[in-house]
Amino acid sequence: MTPPCSLPDVLNQAGMRATSLVSHLQNFTAHERIRYEEMDDLGNPDFASTEDFDYFVDFGEKAGALASHETRTQINKDSTDVREARDTGLAVLALIFHPLMRDDYDMRCEGYGAWNEQPAWVVRFQQKKDKKPRTLSLHTPTSSHNVSLKGRAWIAADSGEIMHLETNLVAGIAILGLQGNAVSVDYGPVQFHSQQVELWLPKTAQAYADYGKRRTIIDHTFSEFQLFSVQTQQQIEKPKE
Repeated sequence: MTPPCSLPDVLNQAGMRATSLVSHLQNFTAHERIRYEEMDDLGNPDFASTEDFDYFVDFGEKAGALASHETRTQINKDSTDVREARDTGLAVLALIFHPLMRDDYDMRCEGYGAWNEQPAWVVRFQQKKDKKPRTLSLHTPTSSHNVSLKGRAWIAADSGEIMHLETNLVAGIAILGLQGNAVSVDYGPVQFHSQQVELWLPKTAQAYADYGKRRTIIDHTFSEFQLFSVQTQQQIEKPKE
């Protein structure tokens, strides 16, 4: 018999995992492959391109709040850069459940489910109207926009790890003509042997943007993680996957 969902217990467990992630890691790097596709309003392909990047994210607690900064360095300098609207914050979306962030959201448990055949609690969340959005931002060459999010997370019933997360905009962004931006992120375990800790990091992410007369699909694939330890800040250690 499936036990009833206790939202405080689920959020407490997920918050502990998010806190552990921040406390163990000062930052991490990875190889990131981005595939960009653009289609017209009928679904006909207009453009497609694949690029490789050295991806770097620095995040942690600063002045009682969480802060993160992402950098992408294009590996092939001769390829065409098509990142007209860049999505940042995908790697740290799971930190929505960090104790310093989760009060930004209304949350409720939708019940017991599974992800990849692993038992999970499904939690729905939505940005509170009286809180300034600070989780995800969309960047163009001339502007930056913090966006309010809503979505669901599949949280491992036994460990509290975020296994899968889906978000979309609470409302469109008129200045960009953006009507929707659906994001789906899969997380997976990376073993950090030197500290005997396993961290769940993003493996793939897909962002589907709807501009009315055109649509874009951006696939992100992360690999070759290199983790920087807080305790050994000068040492880079690459986990076995």
